[in-house]
Amino acid sequence: MTKTSVYLDDEQKRDLEQVVVLTGRSQADLIRDGINQVIQDHLAKRPPMKARFNSPAMVGRLDELMEGFGE
Repeated sequence: MTKTSVYLDDEQKRDLEQVVVLTGRSQADLIRDGINQVIQDHLAKRPPMKARFNSPAMVGRLDELMEGFGE
């Protein structure tokens, strides 16, 4: 494991201490769980791409597919 520091505001610190008492788990363990949840939310649960840029349905149709984009 690698050591790192995290700054918490007063409310976060107070609430984390309450969870420590309720669960009997360490602050570090709870923080690691929170980090794992963020990683899972942003990386592990990404939906698969619906189309690939080099798929037959996309090749040669860029202008058509982008028509009206950003308007």
